[in-house]
Amino acid sequence: MIRRSVLAIAVGVLFGLTAGQLAAGELAGRLVDPDGKAVERLESPITVTDAAGRSFSGKVSRDGTYRISALPAGTYVLDLDLPTRLYERHGRAGIVVDQKAATVLDLRLDWGMNLGTVGDDPLLQGSDLRAKTRNVDGPVPRMPDGKPDLSGVWTNFGDSFAGAVPMQPWAQALFDEWRKIPQDNPGAYCLPQSGLMTMTNYPYKFVQTPGAIVQLIEDMVISHRQIHLDGRAHPDAQAWNPSWYGHSIGRWDGDTLVVETVGFNEQTPGFGIHSEALKLTEKYRRTSYGRMDIEIIAEDPQAWTGPYRRTRQAGLVEGTEIVEFVCAEGAPAHAAKRAPWKARP
Repeated sequence: MIRRSVLAIAVGVLFGLTAGQLAAGELAGRLVDPDGKAVERLESPITVTDAAGRSFSGKVSRDGTYRISALPAGTYVLDLDLPTRLYERHGRAGIVVDQKAATVLDLRLDWGMNLGTVGDDPLLQGSDLRAKTRNVDGPVPRMPDGKPDLSGVWTNFGDSFAGAVPMQPWAQALFDEWRKIPQDNPGAYCLPQSGLMTMTNYPYKFVQTPGAIVQLIEDMVISHRQIHLDGRAHPDAQAWNPSWYGHSIGRWDGDTLVVETVGFNEQTPGFGIHSEALKLTEKYRRTSYGRMDIEIIAEDPQAWTGPYRRTRQAGLVEGTEIVEFVCAEGAPAHAAKRAPWKARP
């Protein structure tokens, strides 16, 4: 009993959460890894939602502590999606908060897909790489024709999307069934993890010319795509062999590069269950020397009920280049041939 009281006092002092200081309920604590060690360097929002559907947000600090203040009394569901692959997304239900005392809750995270291998985490790597860039807020470089020059190596940060892909019921049912088979994840077989290179968290590079932009990526497969700027149209659908990355054409709308991509195959990952009618519209706007805003709108009238929108920010990486990414696995026959959406009733 004495030990428990001492611990409670120590925790209260640590977070400054004495009952007399509380104008409303608060939830606070720290993050620890599966081995009980403090989780640090990962600034991220953390959200709780009550039974009425109201959401309240706080922040995870670099020292691994978090705090969500001004919470009405009630029972909450917690959601934490850290910008890293070291740890799985963390959820917790049944968290009771009142206004008489702070609720202190430490969160023990589970290892993510790279099982805690720090050097294999593209999100942490991206943060370290972006920190090398100087003059981040400097002017936007421009091509001889006056258009913004997007050239350089970039890594993403920040991610906002309006919920899940709005699949039709038959597609959602197939997607839910597919998720029960984790070994069918394309990345597990060294196949592309997304049909859009700028949705991943690995470094990618733009090489810009007046007539085309080539995008290279350091991902599961070393690959590229061409964004044609010469005014051509998409090829006839019957003549185009559907591919992982589709066929891209671009145009300038002021200082914003607008890219339209079609011609995806049905196994292109990153967009739930979809058909070959999938169409992507991307908008790239370099806002300063070291920053770029990205908006993505995906549509598939054959498999979805509406569009899917996502925004990202990218930071310029100076002093580095795209390097080899070697993946030695091979897709088994059942994965290579898998196209469950063709089983539509």
